[in-house]
Amino acid sequence: MKTGKNREMIHLRKVLIIADPGVDDAFAIMYALLHPEIEVVGIVAEYGNVSQEVALRNTAYLLQLADKTDIPIIKGADKPLTGTNPEFFFDIHGAHGLGEIIPRIQTPDHDRFQKVYELIDTYGKDLTIINLSRFTSLALTYIQSESNIDEAGDVYVMGGAFFVPGNRTSVAEANVYGDPQAAKIVAAHGENVTFVPLNVSNRAVIPLDTMKKVAAENDTPFSKIIFPIMNYYSTQYESIIPGIDGAPLHDVTLFSYLMNPEDYKVVERQVSVNAIGPSQGLTYADFRPSPEYIESYPMHNIIIDFNQNAFIKDFVDIMTAN
Repeated sequence: MKTGKNREMIHLRKVLIIADPGVDDAFAIMYALLHPEIEVVGIVAEYGNVSQEVALRNTAYLLQLADKTDIPIIKGADKPLTGTNPEFFFDIHGAHGLGEIIPRIQTPDHDRFQKVYELIDTYGKDLTIINLSRFTSLALTYIQSESNIDEAGDVYVMGGAFFVPGNRTSVAEANVYGDPQAAKIVAAHGENVTFVPLNVSNRAVIPLDTMKKVAAENDTPFSKIIFPIMNYYSTQYESIIPGIDGAPLHDVTLFSYLMNPEDYKVVERQVSVNAIGPSQGLTYADFRPSPEYIESYPMHNIIIDFNQNAFIKDFVDIMTAN
């Protein structure tokens, strides 16, 4: 891995992460922190896989392990815009969100949400916003009076399902279903949004033997937690999808796409979100050869396919680089 002076000589991709760690979020954060060409300038911790309090603590734990406690932790949303009680997934991610790992850390100091706008002011179009969790905090950046989100660069969101079933309901992906009103706001207002849906992320499976190799060859501050949290996560997925051999690292795909876009197939369409009724959380677009377009509605990028082997190789290379 390039460090020190060499790291300063390359162009670093500045990213603001919105996350709810959660095992796959944790791996995405680790990947970003270890990648020699990514500079994490802030992490918004919100509810989702886990409660906001647990997300704050797990974010601080990962930054502490990496000795990067100078990265701002920003307090995001703790419940959906719909006003309903949030649904957590401790059964999949563990009682503390990181499998059987229990972070021995207090809820950390954190910045107010205003810090998001300050980071956009600082970095402008050089800032990529990567949303790994529910859409609530991201939606707030579009609708609050002080919003300057249009001055930021690209926005990548882990969410949606096109041509494939949902993972929360038969039609809805979990991040969208968790706050469909927020997802609808992002889709309606986001001019530079890329959806990374289950079409890709469900197939971003790292086999357990590969993860053992990563853990054995990893010489980073994360080496002791990599296999324990993945082993727990894989066991839970095995009960859902027998024979899966590992588990999908949904959130890592966003960073892999950021750094290796040539390995991904992208189409441009207008994404809409159904926020109510039996199909709540459904994401849809017009994929006909000659689609109809909604006037004054933004266009979006949708990732519909990727090179799975290239994804796995990239993940292993970043996680084992010294």
